[in-house]
Amino acid sequence: MAEYSQELEELTELPRFDTDAESGYVDDDDEVESAPEEMDEEEFNGYVARMLEDSIQYCDELSTDRVTASKYYSGHLPEQDDEGRSGATSYDTRDTVNAILPSLMRVFFGANKIMQFVPKGPEDVPQSEQITDYLNNLILEQQPDFFKTMMAVFKDALIRRTGVLKFWHEETEKVTSSRFSGLDEQQAQILAGDDDVESVEMESSGQTAEGIPLFNVTLKRRIKEGNIKIEALPPEEFLISRTAKSVQSADIVAHRSYKTVSDLVSLGYDREEVEEHAGIEESFSNNEEYYNRHADNATRHQGNLEPASRKVLYCESYVRIDKDQDNYSELLRVCTIGNAHNVVNTMPCDQIPFVCLTPDPTPHSWDGSSITDVVADIQRIKSAILRNVMDSLVMAVNPRMMVQEGAVNMKDVLNTEVGSIIRAKNPTAVSQLSMPFVGQAALPILGMLDEIKASRTGITKVSQGLDVESLTSTAKVGIDAGVKAAQAHIELIARIFAETGLKPLYKGVLKLVCQHQDREKMVRLRNEWVPIDPRYWDSDMDVTVDIPLGGGSDMEKMAFLENIAQKQDTLLQQLGPENPIVTLKQYHLTLSKIVSLAGFKDPSMFFGDPEKYQAPEPQPPQPTPEEQYIQIQGQKAQSDAQNDMGKLELEREKMIRLDDREKDRNETQAQLSIMDMEAKYNTKMDSEKIRANLERNREAGKERAAMIQAQQQAQQQQGMHQMPDGSMMPDSEMQQGPPQPQMPPNA
Repeated sequence: MAEYSQELEELTELPRFDTDAESGYVDDDDEVESAPEEMDEEEFNGYVARMLEDSIQYCDELSTDRVTASKYYSGHLPEQDDEGRSGATSYDTRDTVNAILPSLMRVFFGANKIMQFVPKGPEDVPQSEQITDYLNNLILEQQPDFFKTMMAVFKDALIRRTGVLKFWHEETEKVTSSRFSGLDEQQAQILAGDDDVESVEMESSGQTAEGIPLFNVTLKRRIKEGNIKIEALPPEEFLISRTAKSVQSADIVAHRSYKTVSDLVSLGYDREEVEEHAGIEESFSNNEEYYNRHADNATRHQGNLEPASRKVLYCESYVRIDKDQDNYSELLRVCTIGNAHNVVNTMPCDQIPFVCLTPDPTPHSWDGSSITDVVADIQRIKSAILRNVMDSLVMAVNPRMMVQEGAVNMKDVLNTEVGSIIRAKNPTAVSQLSMPFVGQAALPILGMLDEIKASRTGITKVSQGLDVESLTSTAKVGIDAGVKAAQAHIELIARIFAETGLKPLYKGVLKLVCQHQDREKMVRLRNEWVPIDPRYWDSDMDVTVDIPLGGGSDMEKMAFLENIAQKQDTLLQQLGPENPIVTLKQYHLTLSKIVSLAGFKDPSMFFGDPEKYQAPEPQPPQPTPEEQYIQIQGQKAQSDAQNDMGKLELEREKMIRLDDREKDRNETQAQLSIMDMEAKYNTKMDSEKIRANLERNREAGKERAAMIQAQQQAQQQQGMHQMPDGSMMPDSEMQQGPPQPQMPPNA
């Protein structure tokens, strides 16, 4: 038995036959790869649903902290301790946020460009400038209510830790109807030939005087428009996995919201499937933030609404999942409806259209800390102190009374009306308990708390311009130090918002523009209409922050730039525009920055771009007298040569005419001579032979004339010029200039 087992093991170690292999044999160590099986629909739907449920639970946990932060900002926290005690509240959170927010809005919506796209090489410089101008115009000016959008995002970030932006490309259809009267058939056909014309209605409207029929034409157009949309999301609608380190690397990022049945049907979803998931249960049932924001209609989603207006939970998710089982996770856009998260659409995508802003990011995490987190404890302490101070003041103004039971009228004692009387049986039945005011002892503590808050946030009365003493103080150094400390904190927040929020926003919008704008269009940039065709742009071009951070106040920057402009002006005047130190482009940039700091967004209103200026062609230098003499002599020689050629041509034509006349005359004389001799001698002469001799003599004369003409042309080509006396002189001697007079010999 043991031997049999050993033999069996040896047999199993032998190579096995494989008909698919070229050699016919394969080893057991070789693995036969099979095509991976794609994740089935049920498994995929279950995976997405579990990820969504976990992110919803995580979002609801975060929502509790955001609700608390909102209450601190509104002054609803801390709550009043006891009934009948002071409920005074310190608004430190609101004051700090409102002090930071104006500076942020001025930074991002000032005259300067927020972002600059960086060229990858010298050849990309014009393209990067055009992309920068176009996207700044598209985001800052063409977006409706973009100022309000960024205001909401900044406030969410400062108060509730995170502000969320969503950007996407939206295609809309607009149907218009136009009516034209008195068109002939050809004109009507031209109008009907437009690509966006959906239907044409024509009716006769008579004819012209020439009998041409006329029509009234009604055109129905269906125009498709594509626009970039940017929206500030309510924090409770934003979902992200709890293990995410950033938005772009998260396993799932989603936007949950309620949509009507009509909205989902317009997006292309099946009505029956949508109505099946309408109004099953509340998705935001555990989210206090949502109910605080929608206190009036949070529970009125369904009711007795007509079917098309019923609400349905709609989740637009961006999931990283290996659906095709190839060991690589793909980014998919997955849309679900209903609280069961039924998948209705799945498609691949290349980016996550969400941007999160937080003023104090936590390393290795997608969110961070807010201003509320920094000053909430100070607000609680200051509120408690304020309430005690107010209680002490009230008790000092209205002290407690000690009365003798049964000797006074208690209704009179309890009556706090000013000037009221107390009915008592004896004067000693009523007495006051002395309660001194101790609030002044708490004032230094309040000042200390303000200093702590200033050290945390950089916001002081000096930086806000609220300190009267600082306004009248001569200690400018101390005032500037306080202002710069506040600016440092605000500039850091602005830099964080720009790098983590605006930078990915611009890059994402650039990708959308390159993907969806499939035709050239004219756009007004820098007061000029220029053609824009993003199909030829680099969609991966990097972007850098270009906002004024640091370097002092605007007045200091203005003075510094004015000094630079003065020095540049001096150098340009001394060295000219073509010097190695400063160029007209650099001078124009300095002037543009000065205009921008003054609050004007368009520097071209004041200064033109030197690159667009085309200098006139330089005039040729004036010739010297010697050069003028040589030029005149050359022109004279050329004129003489032309005259000589003309004379030669005239002589030639004259010789030809004389030759022809002489020929005719000779022929006539010869004929007469022949006739005379024939009559005289009564004989017949050979006239053909006589004519041949005469023709031979004439050709010989022509050859002599042509030879003389050729000799004259060769002499002219060799630079010889005929002098007035008939002699020949080289042209080189003609170009030596005017003859110099001989000087008499020295005496």
